[in-house]
Amino acid sequence: MKRKSLNSYLALFAIMALIALAGGCTDENVNPNEATEEMMGRDDLRVGSFFSQMLRNVFIVGEGFDADYQITQNLAGDIFSGYMGASGVWTPASNNTNYGLLSNWYDAAFNYAFTNVMAPWASIRQYTQEEFPQKYALATIVKIVGMHRVTDMYGPLPYTRFGSGALKNPYDSQEDIYMSFFRELDEAIDILMDFYTRNPNARALSADYDFIYSGNTLSWIKFANSLRLRLALRISYVDPAKAREEAEAAVQHPAGVMTVAGDAAILNKSSRLAYRHPLYVICYEFTEVKMGATMDSYLNGYGDPRIGAYFDRDPRDGLYRGIRTGISITDKSVYAQGPFSTLNITPETPVAWMNPAESFFLRAEGALNGWEMNGTPQELYEAGIRASFSYCGMSGADAYLNNATSVPAAYTDPVSAGNSAAALGTITIKWNETATTEQKLERIITQKWIAAYPDGQEAWSEFRRTRYPRIFPVRVNNSGGTINTDVQVRRLPFPTTEYRDNSENMSQAVTLLGGADHGGTKLWWDRKN
Repeated sequence: MKRKSLNSYLALFAIMALIALAGGCTDENVNPNEATEEMMGRDDLRVGSFFSQMLRNVFIVGEGFDADYQITQNLAGDIFSGYMGASGVWTPASNNTNYGLLSNWYDAAFNYAFTNVMAPWASIRQYTQEEFPQKYALATIVKIVGMHRVTDMYGPLPYTRFGSGALKNPYDSQEDIYMSFFRELDEAIDILMDFYTRNPNARALSADYDFIYSGNTLSWIKFANSLRLRLALRISYVDPAKAREEAEAAVQHPAGVMTVAGDAAILNKSSRLAYRHPLYVICYEFTEVKMGATMDSYLNGYGDPRIGAYFDRDPRDGLYRGIRTGISITDKSVYAQGPFSTLNITPETPVAWMNPAESFFLRAEGALNGWEMNGTPQELYEAGIRASFSYCGMSGADAYLNNATSVPAAYTDPVSAGNSAAALGTITIKWNETATTEQKLERIITQKWIAAYPDGQEAWSEFRRTRYPRIFPVRVNNSGGTINTDVQVRRLPFPTTEYRDNSENMSQAVTLLGGADHGGTKLWWDRKN
């Protein structure tokens, strides 16, 4: 894999900024609450390039950027979550796959997000916050989509004072970042709801630059509410009162949350955005990722029909097999060309940010906590599975929901028996009202984990928060004792570039983290006993 340098990203950003500044003008007397579709288009040349830059960098897409996706997403959350197993061989052999975390890998997500999400957001704020607040609201939602992933990798970030003019920004605690997320989402949702009420047929942003919902304001509100619900559950163990407040506000909002396939947040391709799915490139051209062993255990054990939507059978024997993370691979061909399942993905497959099944499972967990989620835990759990089957184009959800006997299967590595392992989980599929609360939670999170594929970053965060599903630990642990094999990796270290360029703020960052700056220190919300 080959990465572009940070300097090349900064140069690209500077060029885009000049282009954007050169285009368009606005009327200072425009009332945004009475804007027409034509008026919404006036700022496109000035704002659209920044907005589209943000959209394509929540998950990094674009020709030549597949290796960047690989080290920020695939060789982090995708493998840490158990979704996928690495089939590559890298130098040095001690790397993220076996907890020998590499700085040039773990630096990337931080630097990329601040250059390609935060910086264009700051420009959009400058141009739109007063004149076209609905455009600023959309940019803020996208900023939070991108940056909650980053804080969930590292913990504290220089977030709330970014764009204030300082060259070296101080860090905020993760708690303060999350409280800012909730305030920002609340404001953005109010702005968009007001705009939608006054202009029900107008688009918040031109379809030419909105690759998610083509400017559909109501869809953005539903997505923002669903994101708010996600973040609320994330803090449920560290601040349950705030979690309940935010979750109920999201679900009870007049626009509601995602419920049907058409609500899914998908990065759609267009004449302005052409890309191949990075996982296709990583799997089929780099030949460095396959199905994960934990996915193998759960999907094969459950006889889950979605396995064919996610992975391909080995053509030699028709079986689905995964690769365990953290094994010793010295000959790439043994696993890259071995009897393991490739990802069922094509160059044309779009990148998904969030699908509606997740919102049902979030509500199911909230209901389990006693919150007002417009349904019982069982109703919402079963609705989540049905939504996932529908999203995958699968039938048979009712039979699956009635399966009370299947459990995760043992994992067998056909190449090296030492990598094989007994199944870690025993949870079944069918809802059992007499089960303990913890068993009900494991059932909900396990199905949520299956449905959220292939977003390994989100799956890794939820595993850290809930301890579910039960993910096979690495076989080789090169962390030098900083990461417990059984507990598994909890975060990425702060970037070495920050120690170099923002050194005066790094002692504060570590203090706010509340532990040593390594992969074994838990984040603020990671507080389940």
